[in-house]
Amino acid sequence: MARVTTLAEMWWPLMDAPSVDTPWCAVCGRTGHIERHHMVRRSAGRLYRGGIEVPKPTITLCGMGNTSGCHGLAHQNRLHFAYWDGRIWYRIGEPMPYQQALEEGGWVPLRRCGDEC
Repeated sequence: MARVTTLAEMWWPLMDAPSVDTPWCAVCGRTGHIERHHMVRRSAGRLYRGGIEVPKPTITLCGMGNTSGCHGLAHQNRLHFAYWDGRIWYRIGEPMPYQQALEEGGWVPLRRCGDEC
């Protein structure tokens, strides 16, 4: 099978983001039930560079499955992630497609360990 990029270009910058693996929710800091979430949806397609598939970055979020907590917000298209200036940013708001969220304001840099973790 040919290695063809099928991932929309709007996702490419986020594909450069590192995965975030913390023992707490990387957005709100909760330490309850946490799970891994793909910042770029698994169904969004694939990105190849130099013939090698680029893995989708993941992030630790709170919530059960895709129904509660920050994980639920992400699956409801209310929590979005972006990668600019070497940092991961997030935006929580009304449900909207990713492209629209990129055009809206209200982006906040993701906390780093040491920034009130």
